[in-house]
Amino acid sequence: MILVWMMWKIKYIQETYLEGIKRIVAIQQKSLKLNAVLNVFRTAMNLIFPLITFPYTSRVLLPEGSGKINFATSIVSYFSLIAALGINAYGIREGAKVRDNKQKLSQLTKELFTISMVSTVVAYSLFFVAIFFVPKFSEYRVLLCISSASILLGTLSIEWLYSATEDYVFITIRSFVFQIISIILLFIFVKTKEDYLICAGINVFSSAGSSVTNFIHRRKIVNLKTGIKTNLKQHLKPIFILFAMSVTTSIYTLLDTSMLGFISGDFEVGIYHAATKINKLVLSLVVSIGTVLLPRLSYFSGNNNQKDFEKLIYKAFGIVLLLGCPCTIGLCLLCKPVVLLLSGESYVQAIPVMRIMNPIIIIISLSNVIGIQMFMPLKKEKWTLYSVIAGAVTNFTLNLLLIPKLASTGAAIATLVAETIVTATQFIMAKNMINLSKILRMFIIYIGNSLVMGIAVFLVIMFTQNVYIQLLIGFTVGVLVYIGILFVEKNEFINSFILSIRNKGRK
Repeated sequence: MILVWMMWKIKYIQETYLEGIKRIVAIQQKSLKLNAVLNVFRTAMNLIFPLITFPYTSRVLLPEGSGKINFATSIVSYFSLIAALGINAYGIREGAKVRDNKQKLSQLTKELFTISMVSTVVAYSLFFVAIFFVPKFSEYRVLLCISSASILLGTLSIEWLYSATEDYVFITIRSFVFQIISIILLFIFVKTKEDYLICAGINVFSSAGSSVTNFIHRRKIVNLKTGIKTNLKQHLKPIFILFAMSVTTSIYTLLDTSMLGFISGDFEVGIYHAATKINKLVLSLVVSIGTVLLPRLSYFSGNNNQKDFEKLIYKAFGIVLLLGCPCTIGLCLLCKPVVLLLSGESYVQAIPVMRIMNPIIIIISLSNVIGIQMFMPLKKEKWTLYSVIAGAVTNFTLNLLLIPKLASTGAAIATLVAETIVTATQFIMAKNMINLSKILRMFIIYIGNSLVMGIAVFLVIMFTQNVYIQLLIGFTVGVLVYIGILFVEKNEFINSFILSIRNKGRK
């Protein structure tokens, strides 16, 4: 019931949003509406599948086993960053500009893939040095080697190509198929807490299938044997700027898990992972619109279509606040039943940690609009880099101070403060490019609506002690009350949705 409501709500808001921008986007290309719906479906699947697998693995592996996998994943992620450089974001932006010219797109793909292969060799060289010379890694050596397959697979996937060409049909089907296979393998082979190596291998298998499929399918889009001399130098400067941004961002997205592993051990990593998992899943739904908008915003920017660019940006702010505010308030109220339902009694310590992290749903969503959807198409990557450097320094410093004393709670506080600084810095940099008062008005309206919704949820869940009933009733009441408030206010997204229904009815 809950999953049905969630999928309906996301699809409903997405369709409303698309109707609102339909009058803006009047170019004869692939349907933005179809792409957005497909991307939301894929993102919803990325939510639903973890809601199936996460409770199972949490209970089977317990905090220690879960902590081992996530610690190893966080370590491998640093080397994956080296292999990836900043190619994904750069490829989406530049690929969107030349997607109508197969020869130019093929040339771009060939050059970026060549750079990726070189960086992958460098990444693996550093990886093997690390696992043999860092004492802490000796007990995780096999697990790290299994997880390290994702470094090569990330290079082979050329994921940016499909986003740049807006080929969401293929990647949606591909993702769905391999997620189904991975779930089946998980339930068959992972039975005890000692099976964490098998679990890590299944995670890699899912990536392997997607990456190999991507690499094979790319022949229908581009030809890597172009016969044209490669010019790698032209890409290096912007790629390294984006790489620097990725590295600094990783300090407060990966370093908390890594430092918890080094300082506090696997149990605290497991607790922290359980606390942040749901926040990240919900966050991915809220910011999923960015995956669709970035190629189109790059297209507008590349064609000097400033008017449509600005309208689409404000729509993006509206949609992330419309979704982010109620999700933040709702999760804070339903934190206990969510953690106990998805992770079990062994993870009860994750409840206060999750509450601390809830606001990052709004904070990171706003940062995504400015730093990715806005700065990237305008080639203002340096501004995003400066903001994440400020956040990285803050996060590293606070982790050093707080993790030894507060463990996972300290890591959560450090991440929240760091994300706030990143977003605030980006708003300051963009103050001459956007109407801050307009965004503030939207925030006040949506957070006000969400607080009213929160009061209603609190009143209904306080009368039952059963966490499952709390979650079911609380979520249902929250959705109905929030949508009702938007309807009474004649919200623009609601109005667009109603107009769309009427038009379809007339046809």
